[in-house]
Amino acid sequence: MSLDGGDTGDARDEIVEGGEPPCMLELVCEECGRLNDDPELVNCGRCGTPLGRE
Repeated sequence: MSLDGGDTGDARDEIVEGGEPPCMLELVCEECGRLNDDPELVNCGRCGTPLGRE
């Protein structure tokens, strides 16, 4: 904001949104919430709950 109250932001300013992609939801254990990043696992590495992967 400038001293006269006008906006000095550049129209080319880019909004960057962070976070993990939604496709990682299948990697989260529904029981304990652990992120199981090994695609070979069929059971959660923490609690043993089936991950629902085929």
